[in-house]
Amino acid sequence: MFKAIETQDVKKFVDFPFTLYKDCPHYITDLRSNLVKLLTTDPFWQNNERVLFLLYKDDEIIGRICALTNIAHNKHWQDKTGFFGFFDCINDVGAANMLFHAASVWLKHKGCKTIQGPVNPSTNHTCGVLVDNFDKNPFIMMPYNFAYYNELIESCGFEKAKDLIAFERTDKEEISPRMQKLIERFKKNKDIKFRPINLQKFNEEVDKICKIYNESWVQNWGFVPISDAEIKQTAKELKTIVKTEMTTICEVKEEVAAFAICVPNFNRVLKEWQQNKGINKILKSIKAYIKMKDCRMLMLGVHPKHRGRGLELLVVNEIIENCVKKGWNKAELSWILEDNKAIISVIEETGCYKTKTYRIYNKII
Repeated sequence: MFKAIETQDVKKFVDFPFTLYKDCPHYITDLRSNLVKLLTTDPFWQNNERVLFLLYKDDEIIGRICALTNIAHNKHWQDKTGFFGFFDCINDVGAANMLFHAASVWLKHKGCKTIQGPVNPSTNHTCGVLVDNFDKNPFIMMPYNFAYYNELIESCGFEKAKDLIAFERTDKEEISPRMQKLIERFKKNKDIKFRPINLQKFNEEVDKICKIYNESWVQNWGFVPISDAEIKQTAKELKTIVKTEMTTICEVKEEVAAFAICVPNFNRVLKEWQQNKGINKILKSIKAYIKMKDCRMLMLGVHPKHRGRGLELLVVNEIIENCVKKGWNKAELSWILEDNKAIISVIEETGCYKTKTYRIYNKII
């Protein structure tokens, strides 16, 4: 007998996946304390509501889900979409159906017509369900889940809304001759200059980057504008981990026109932190940090008025060159919309290859 219960116990809600995935070597997620903050004090909740459900069977937790609103999304797209996130469940269709039913009922009361997810809690955060390559560890701020999740979700009446693609590249791959010629040609434009992020003016730099992000992604599927409060939170989080060689800002006639940001793949450290205890946890985490030579391209954007000049290609090439010079030997570029053919073509010709697919689902309620 399943029982879905609304809970205010955020810690218990956060703890469940650590039990569910305790024997899974590929499950890596953020620190418990950070996950609690994400569900309680993150700026996203200043304008949105959420409810947490835990599913019980014989007094044992077997699943969880968060139902949430996203006012910025619905205002931007002029629809009535509700969302689900933080979904985890045992391999049981009946259990999954109970969780989605509880979330859907709550969202219907909020006036929503469809339910979409997973988003944790938006597309500006971790989102999607992994649908392939379950034998690979996730990169930082990317999800991992058991292979049966997709069958559970689809069995509960959900359909694919969009796939998000992850690509990888090592320092051994080469840029295609065609792209190399284009790079050399575009570089001759004296109006185009590159520089790393100025850490001394980091907040100002993040403001410029987020402005480009909001204006360049505005027509992209799933786009949600980043609020000022979220920008400040992003700046605070990035400043602790960003390395200048992993950033590039492209200026055209001294105006910021494009950018790219990579971050070190701290999942290597988090994995050791999750799987060890005591002094061994600390020692192995330090060792993982020292050995860390892979990263993730977290953000990429070109302002609409500067498109058509090859800036996408130049920005990706600049990041590759800078990272390789500093000894970074592997990167994931994630995520990219499956139908963004233009950028996919560019990154494939710079030596990147597809590695993972993440899926967003939706359903009429």
